[in-house]
Amino acid sequence: MKISVTGTACQGKSTYVSDFLKNWDMYKTPEKSYRDIIKEKNLTINEDGNEESQKIILDVLVDQAISFTKDDDVIFDRCVLDNLAYTVWLNLNGKVSDAFVEKTRTITHETLRMYDIILFFPITKHSPVNLVEDGLRSVNEQYREEVDSIFKIFQQSYLDGDGKVFPKNDCPAFIEIFGTPEQRIKLTELYINKNGKPYGDEDSLMSDIYMPPEKEIIVP
Repeated sequence: MKISVTGTACQGKSTYVSDFLKNWDMYKTPEKSYRDIIKEKNLTINEDGNEESQKIILDVLVDQAISFTKDDDVIFDRCVLDNLAYTVWLNLNGKVSDAFVEKTRTITHETLRMYDIILFFPITKHSPVNLVEDGLRSVNEQYREEVDSIFKIFQQSYLDGDGKVFPKNDCPAFIEIFGTPEQRIKLTELYINKNGKPYGDEDSLMSDIYMPPEKEIIVP
């Protein structure tokens, strides 16, 4: 199964991936990430990003998605949806063209079919922005909140099923994750079983708290 975490910067996604791997040790994560490419190529990113840098990062994220099959158990720190969100922000601020956004959207739309679950880390009162300056993430809180708003527009598109961002067929589940690191893992356990697989109708968590009538024990 292929899982990705997504959301604006400094929401604890990398920490979550580390915690996830401790709880579901059958999973792996790519040894090399888009961050390595940013450093290697000295790309201009965040508020100063451009079409060239966004295209390079998008290519890396697409290649990652392609390099694993759905038979692999892998979790990604970010995916193509992140690239689209930051590209939309750059477009809204006059830094990339409409045509570039549309091309990115089309690639994102098709690549999303390759994931099984996308875990979204929104800014909430329980999960505020945690500013960390590391040379890769912007320290501009307004910028992060604006990107978060774009993600939430994507989330609404998913809920509406309009097919603008997410494909209507072969669409990954889009699940909101929030809270403390411990709460985030507990929340994930509602969707992924101890074997690292999503709960199906036959093994739903509801079976643990609801006993069908024919199996009820009658107490005199």
